[in-house]
Amino acid sequence: MLSGCLRKGAWAVVEPADDCRFTFSAGLWSQEERRKADLRPVKFSVSGGRCEPWSAQLLTTTQASVSCARSGNGTAKVSLELADGTVLNRSLAPPITRRIPDEPVLETESAAKGNEVEVITLFRSRDYRQVQLARGCPACKLLAADIRPTRAGATIVDVGVVSTTTSGYWFRCPAGLRCGVPEFSPVDQRNVSGCAGQRACRVWRLADDEAEARDAIQITYKDGKETCRNCPEGMDYASAHKTWEEAKDRAQKGCETFADSAVQVMGKARGH
Repeated sequence: MLSGCLRKGAWAVVEPADDCRFTFSAGLWSQEERRKADLRPVKFSVSGGRCEPWSAQLLTTTQASVSCARSGNGTAKVSLELADGTVLNRSLAPPITRRIPDEPVLETESAAKGNEVEVITLFRSRDYRQVQLARGCPACKLLAADIRPTRAGATIVDVGVVSTTTSGYWFRCPAGLRCGVPEFSPVDQRNVSGCAGQRACRVWRLADDEAEARDAIQITYKDGKETCRNCPEGMDYASAHKTWEEAKDRAQKGCETFADSAVQVMGKARGH
């Protein structure tokens, strides 16, 4: 009660809605103040931001407010001048700089033991798909099949052919350069020979008939375990990286920058 009795004159406050928006409010502590001074707003200005126009009505104990927007990421200042000379200056401090979390990184922990070897059998009808027709051979088809170690996270050291169909209509690439590609390549680099260091490998073949064919391919690989550094507990790498990208965008995104509005000057109200 004592605190309320000691409060006199006009008051004003800025309240942030988010990093880029805020509200400016003003009013009187007591209705008695209206009989002691001319409390007409005569000038309203904003720097570092923009606000809705301020009403020319007398201040009362009923709160009056306008919505505002910050320009850029600096301090926004609002000033309301009254006819009796009172100036209500309020400011909104710059937003707190958000820290960008550490980026999630997918790492492979190599096992202490040596290389592993396994043989994969590929059938033309089941595993190979036609990619295109071969160069300089209208009746030939270029086919490909993708292989990878059965252990997740393993890295290929080498690939080789154990056996292949002996038919004269099933050819190992480059088949006298008619394929236009090597026998083995990374899945996304068809002109690169070999698959060392890859998680998967593409096998290329040339055929000039529709007969069934079969290849036995040996893969030598290093076993490894994938771990996600900087990932939140229980979150996989893909989800963690997407969350990080969203946080990075929010942290780097600033408020729209625009010019300050002209100072609002209010004329003398009728009857005063």
